[in-house]
Amino acid sequence: MSYQVLARKYRPHSFQEMVGQEHVLRALINALDQQRLHHAYLFTGTRGVGKTTLARILAKCLNCETGISSNPCNQCATCLDVDAGRFIDLIEIDAASRTKVEDTRELLDNVQYAPARGRYKVYLIDETHMLSGHSFNALLKTLEEPPTHVKFLLATTDPQRLPITVLSRCLQFNLKKLAPEQIKKQLEFILGQEKIPFEINALSFLARAADGSVRDSLSLLDQAIAYGNGQVNEHDVRVMLGSIEQTHILHLVDQLARNDANALFATITQLSDQAADFGVVLEELLSLLHRIAVLQIIPDPANEENAELLAFEAIKKLTPEAVQLYYQIGLIGRRDLPLAPSPRSGFEMVMLRMLAFQLNQNTEPKQNFEEKTSRAMPTQTNIQQTAVAKPTQTKPTQTAIDWNDLIPQLNLTGFTQELAMNCALKELTDERVLLWLDPNQTALRNPKQEARLAQALSSHFDRPLAVQISPGAPDLATPARAKNALQSAQLQAATTALQNDAKAQSLLKAFDAIIQPGSIQVKQQKEPELN
Repeated sequence: MSYQVLARKYRPHSFQEMVGQEHVLRALINALDQQRLHHAYLFTGTRGVGKTTLARILAKCLNCETGISSNPCNQCATCLDVDAGRFIDLIEIDAASRTKVEDTRELLDNVQYAPARGRYKVYLIDETHMLSGHSFNALLKTLEEPPTHVKFLLATTDPQRLPITVLSRCLQFNLKKLAPEQIKKQLEFILGQEKIPFEINALSFLARAADGSVRDSLSLLDQAIAYGNGQVNEHDVRVMLGSIEQTHILHLVDQLARNDANALFATITQLSDQAADFGVVLEELLSLLHRIAVLQIIPDPANEENAELLAFEAIKKLTPEAVQLYYQIGLIGRRDLPLAPSPRSGFEMVMLRMLAFQLNQNTEPKQNFEEKTSRAMPTQTNIQQTAVAKPTQTKPTQTAIDWNDLIPQLNLTGFTQELAMNCALKELTDERVLLWLDPNQTALRNPKQEARLAQALSSHFDRPLAVQISPGAPDLATPARAKNALQSAQLQAATTALQNDAKAQSLLKAFDAIIQPGSIQVKQQKEPELN
């Protein structure tokens, strides 16, 4: 006998065997037991959550030879034929392959005929959103007033693409993604039935990788059994999924909490030696930070995985503010990782950024580490200390420099000039320039333009400067806004002068003319060139 994949072998045959979806099951069970049957049902939800399975069980409940109920016998010829996919009065249609209106009309021509064997003729239309507009129009009338012996069961992953006229004619049930814990329990049950040895942590990874889909989890389980040669263990599952050993991620968090740059880079080197995908490493780190943030607010030691994480020393060292900061830095770093020269260098910069903006979580200062990072990556505290120790080397801040006057001296062009014109100077120090950006001009932000602006400023002040740009207030005073205000004032003055000019008014009266709105232009004076 040929092997049957787990997703088919363990497909539920009754409502009681379904995993999750209690809100849908309750409504269907009550409707069947009370004989309050609608003529059209719509099941929506992502892939692999049970839409087609529910529809088949419902078709079996409607046609079971023991009568209509929420508990089909699963033994009569009708139930067995439905499970085997050969029941003649259950017509399953894949809308993705039958989108033409001719196919729909051919289907509807047979609606009027009574069922051959069952109590009802059931039409199960999968991926309903793939039907064409004409097909929907052809279906509407029958869907609204079908013969008493017909039931329509529609299933779709994209209900937004269904016409509102179709939605209004159906009872709609939205199936949710399953929680990893629910999927994990189902995988544990199936492996027990199959008598296959497994490690519980391996099932956790499979459940998370399934992303709420039971069918996907069973496909991954089949793959894991084959990969592990008849068993499911954590190491094999991690390798199969391309995951990283959790200990490496825990070490990264611990080293961040201790501000231990040497150990942090040693861990990164180990990951690189193992040919790790640093994009996946960053995702794992973000996932761990999320779990830490939740556990810091809502401790849940009853969960085995949470209890292990709560015992981790870094949890006690990190404040919720630090976790939030690390998460935000990692999230932005994940977005920018493809722009880095290499994945490893991009990941290293994300880690360095977390260290640079650390919130001094430790009560005991790490003097050696602070001295090293102050030379390589000065934080705001380092800058303030340098300013106190060497006040003569600190460059003037915004109070001593006029950003409007500085921009022309930078010889900027194009989008870089536009970016500078729409910013206001917040602070200028030995190492960096802090700018506020007009919140209406955030589209001007671009790593390439920011790098050019930093280069121009560094050249002007004859020292390396980093540029940091943050959104400013809605009424931020920028050179661009000042320029626009000046031009508006000049235009208003020119318009008033023209209206008060006797010769101009005489010409308008003589030729019965008007001044076209928006046609008045102010001649701009040429700006003096810089020597």
